[in-house]
Amino acid sequence: MNANLPFRPDRFQGALTTSALGRFLTYRSAVDTTMELARRAAAEGAPHGTLILAETQTAGRGRKGRSFHSPPAGNLYFTFVLRLSAETQRLLPVAVPLAVCEAIREENIEARIKWPNDIWVGERKLCGMLIDAESGPGGITAFPGIGINANGDPALEPELAAIATSIRRETGEPVDRELLLARVCNRLEAALVASQADIVARYRALSLLLGRPVTVSPTNAAPYEATAEDIAADGSLVVLRDGSRETITAAEVSVRPVR
Repeated sequence: MNANLPFRPDRFQGALTTSALGRFLTYRSAVDTTMELARRAAAEGAPHGTLILAETQTAGRGRKGRSFHSPPAGNLYFTFVLRLSAETQRLLPVAVPLAVCEAIREENIEARIKWPNDIWVGERKLCGMLIDAESGPGGITAFPGIGINANGDPALEPELAAIATSIRRETGEPVDRELLLARVCNRLEAALVASQADIVARYRALSLLLGRPVTVSPTNAAPYEATAEDIAADGSLVVLRDGSRETITAAEVSVRPVR
């Protein structure tokens, strides 16, 4: 398999078992960001489940406005257009990383979820995502934007070599991107109709953090040390700090080495 072949939409859609997700596909060689293209598509009436996919992004964006490195090296950069009820939209912070992580694990690697929604293998990041949403007259439209290091090698970038990895780097084998992306779609559509208890339990089972010492860095407060204890029903992180439990909805959380 040539890992850098152009994406084959017919092969991808032939592997779908969904009714909506991935059935409408826009594929580009290069875009500013798939998120922005998805927003424009939604404004023009793109149906629920529309998938925007690009080989590279020139202005990829991560959480908190950070840039997202998106080299043209056989990876997956994509955003969904999801038209959801408010109840289903609240499931996305758990359902999206769960679906992506489970799909990646089918490549026979021990991928886990680093709260809130990064996917790691060991101590290196393999996948990042950003979930935006907006309300309008027709309800809520969500835009989960996801980047998976599939066939690229972050080790070629000096600033990423020690902190990032890819599926191919972990397995030594090229990744069938079409089948991987189809698995993400299939699993996400199923997760969106699963019970909240079910997807939270599966998320917990794949958590990288639970039981480990962490450093919590709130946006407007000093960092502090704690132990990651649980994932709440809404996807919040529960930590034990000085004998008291705290629930975190937004913060940077890093794993501390065991002393």
